[in-house]
Amino acid sequence: MAKSSVKVIDPKVSYTKSGEQLRVIILGKIERWKEALLMAWVAAWIFCGGVVFVEWQKTSDEDTQIAFFAFLVFWAYFLWRAGRTMLYRMGGNELVEVNADELVLKKSFFTFGKTKSFFLENIEDFKPVKLSKTSFVYTYENGWWNLGGEKLCFKYQGRYVKFAMQVEEKTVTTIYSLINRQIKENIKKKS
Repeated sequence: MAKSSVKVIDPKVSYTKSGEQLRVIILGKIERWKEALLMAWVAAWIFCGGVVFVEWQKTSDEDTQIAFFAFLVFWAYFLWRAGRTMLYRMGGNELVEVNADELVLKKSFFTFGKTKSFFLENIEDFKPVKLSKTSFVYTYENGWWNLGGEKLCFKYQGRYVKFAMQVEEKTVTTIYSLINRQIKENIKKKS
């Protein structure tokens, strides 16, 4: 097995390459002040939801209870989204691994996450995601308060799979080249 060492592309992205295996790690960390602001937002959201919950318990009017319940359903959904984003920003990362047979993607929250494997032969149309920098979608997806902004995608069994969240534009080209080259090399070795 060839010796591998960690190479840093930018502060959020590093990789190792050893023979037929390439591992790219993309960190979800943000600046400390942004992390603190996100925590304050989640805390304020929990406080507001708690106030509404207490009022819901106090009221006896059925229509008001229904309105409070509907509000709390939406509140819980957005708490889940904000909490998930906060956890990812505190200690999350994306692992992209290309080995002899497959491309493996894992989005982790600290050490927990779901791994998805894709056979190299079935990967089609691997490319960077192109969005206009002036579009609303680009601005929203790349906000540090949001999970999203994937920069690479490929087609697998009829569905597009996106990954590489909120990576700098200049880094996307490097990551794309590394992964694309490794996929092509591994497919060529198998045939």
